[in-house]
This record gives sequence, C-alpha cells and structure tokens, in this order.
Amino acid sequence: METFPADLSNRDDVDRVAARLEDESRPVDLLVNNAGFGMHVPLTQSDVAPHDLGFEVMCRTVLVLSGAAARAMRTRGHGRIVNVSSIAGMLAMGTYSSIKAWVTSYSEGLSVELQGTGVTVTVLLPGWVRTEFHQRAGIRASSIPNSLWLQPEQLVSAALRDVDRGKVISIPTIRYQVLAGLLRHAPKSAVRAVSGKISSSRKTPVNS
Repeated sequence: METFPADLSNRDDVDRVAARLEDESRPVDLLVNNAGFGMHVPLTQSDVAPHDLGFEVMCRTVLVLSGAAARAMRTRGHGRIVNVSSIAGMLAMGTYSSIKAWVTSYSEGLSVELQGTGVTVTVLLPGWVRTEFHQRAGIRASSIPNSLWLQPEQLVSAALRDVDRGKVISIPTIRYQVLAGLLRHAPKSAVRAVSGKISSSRKTPVNS
C-alpha cells in the first residue's frame, strides 16, 4: 500500500500526483477522481475565491490527473479512469451543479478520445450518500427523504460493476436512474423550480 499525500488545491502538488500517475516503473491501473466539497456560495457574491477553489479542485485537477493517467494507460493499452460527478450536475444549484455538469461532459469527451485504446472512462453520478460530506457542507440532511439515501458500500459496488462493464455513465440504483431520466426530459423551467426548492430546504438554519 502506497500513501501519497497531496493538497489538490495546490498546483505543485497536483503536478506531483500527475507525475506519479505517469511513472511507468509503478503503473497505476485505476484512477478515481473523488476530491470535492459542497458549495453554497451565491453566484452574485463579489468574492470569487470560493468559486476559484471549487474550479481548481473539482475541474482543473480532474483535467490534469485524468490526462496524466490516460497518457500512461494508453501507452500500456489498458486502464480505468473514474471521475465522480453528481446528480446535482443535472440541476441548477449554483457553482456546484455547474462544476459537476462539467465533470460529466468532460468525462464523456475523454471516453470518446480514448475509444479503441483499451482505456475506459466512467463518470459516476451519485445521489445522496450517507457520509460526512453533508455535515461538512452545512447541509440539513433531515430535509432529504430517507428513500433517497444510499449507503457508501451500495454505491461503490454498483459503480465498480459499471466500471467492469465499461459503462461511460454510471448512475447507481434504479431510483436514481429514474430520477435522472426525469431530469433529462423535464422542461428546464421545472428543473429550475425543483433546484430552487432543494436549495432552500437543505440550508442549515443559523441561530441569531
């Protein structure tokens, strides 16, 4: 087991990880880009630093590390890349949704570029998963129906099955596949209305 600590908001650290991925003396056959955090900063806020950090960690890092892994894997003729997006990327909830929509689109584009090389790309679109993510993001988890929660083990098992099958888009569980289908085909006005309700309902109240 090799541990390789890195701060993915630091470009020098990201470059170190990229170099490790391209080290042919120690090949990496599976890359999972899963670094991320919740964002609830208004798009109208004058301080864009939080948005910059989100783009840096969840967009640029995915681009750099996926590219490094893809180059090395393509040379060997095999490998798997998994980029974690979110069902939120199909909604309209500020910067986070925009970033996750980019991750999905980027991953699909990379899969097209790597066709026939033996390297597969899978983008994972999870829904709500019972981890510490929501607490750290200040999301009021009690506002989310129990039926929408997934256990981490359930998510990982479903995702790995899709990776083994070479699926480009992985949406674990039928309930979220149905939800994704509804979001794809619903009028954009309806998607925006749902996004607004979700955003307002999950904010953690602030005691004065």
